[in-house]
Amino acid sequence: MNLKASALLIVANVLLSALIVLAYALWFAPAAAPRLAVLDVGELYRLKETQVAKVLVKLDATHEDRALALQRASAFGLEMTNLIQSLPEECHCLILARGAVVGPAPLLPDLTPEVRRRLGL
Repeated sequence: MNLKASALLIVANVLLSALIVLAYALWFAPAAAPRLAVLDVGELYRLKETQVAKVLVKLDATHEDRALALQRASAFGLEMTNLIQSLPEECHCLILARGAVVGPAPLLPDLTPEVRRRLGL
């Protein structure tokens, strides 16, 4: 094999390798990267706490209203756990707690408003 044929073979291999890497980067790599979203769990618990406290301190609230509010508050943790476990499948994303994200995260979708709506907060 002469020098010209060897150089041509090397150039062909480099071009083919570059094409394969480019194809991987364009089609497969973006699909493999996990999507991320944030959820402010602390805010959700504060909203529920405020909701229950309003019923408990309301002057004209009946004993049954207060008991129902306390019952809903005690069931809130389980309801929240079930919702948090189902969210990653629904959004096909990895959910981070808002407190775990340092600094502003304008590119990450915030699921807190949707969860707040679902929980009636």
